[in-house]
Amino acid sequence: MKDIAVVGCGYWGKNLVRNFYELGVLAAVCDPLEVVAKKFSEQYKVPAKTWEEVLTNKKIRGVVLAVPAGLHAKLCCEAIMAGKDVYIEKPLSLTEEEGLKIKNTLEESSQILLVGHLLQYHPAVVKIKELLRTGVLGDLKYIRSHRFNMGKIRYEENVLWSFAPHDFSVIHSIANSPIKKIQSHCQYLFNDNIADRVDVVIEFESGVHAEVCVSWVHPFKEQKLVIGSTKGMLVFDDTLPLDQKLKIYKHNYSRNGKIISTEKAEAEPIVLSPEEPLKAECQHFIDCIKNRQQPRTDINEGISVVHMLQLAQECLEK
Repeated sequence: MKDIAVVGCGYWGKNLVRNFYELGVLAAVCDPLEVVAKKFSEQYKVPAKTWEEVLTNKKIRGVVLAVPAGLHAKLCCEAIMAGKDVYIEKPLSLTEEEGLKIKNTLEESSQILLVGHLLQYHPAVVKIKELLRTGVLGDLKYIRSHRFNMGKIRYEENVLWSFAPHDFSVIHSIANSPIKKIQSHCQYLFNDNIADRVDVVIEFESGVHAEVCVSWVHPFKEQKLVIGSTKGMLVFDDTLPLDQKLKIYKHNYSRNGKIISTEKAEAEPIVLSPEEPLKAECQHFIDCIKNRQQPRTDINEGISVVHMLQLAQECLEK
């Protein structure tokens, strides 16, 4: 049944339109620019509707919000109150207060909300969690993430809020521990008010340390996650072909008194499912609507990530 409307057909929204169309559930598109809405309406043979028409259409069960982050809280609450299940792109909101407002609205309804933390649906991240859970890597020690690109410079949020939600979401779920401390610093390269590069250091109560570096003024694209544990290391490089994206280095450490020796090992590629992460995320939303189940990246996970972002932002402002 075609019962999902995508709101926002721009930079990322166009990918969501394509995926929900390919999954056979796209009912309508909505965009504030009439010419854009008309283009996608004609391309995918679905009606272009206004926001008010989306909210009042009883045949539309799910709303996908790919709009500027500043509009997330307002539109999300309106959709929930209209009886729609919601898929909202990251970040959930621009403040923890707004995130809690969404949660309160959600708890007063029977609706479902999925936050678009895409990496949680990536086969490499699924595999990393499996390896950590089964003890193959031993004890987790540190996590380091780079997300660099010569990309679109935004004006509604800085690079921390634009790039880091993906990494914070994964790191939070992998560390599985309360945060002890967050430190961050940034560079303003092209705009006095919007950070173009941010470095964050996170210390968890478990003793695990994490570093996140994000920039949209880098000469080339780099999306790399490194996991360091007592029985080896994992490197996830999302810019490489599927058969090279995730590698394990089974380095061995031994201690004799104060002397620590290492035994290095060659990288071993790990076989991954070829499933497209965005399609998997979209299908998960469809399944959650049908089965009335809580999404993997639900409201609580979304608020946790916003909490981390806000702590890092407060550190920048100090």
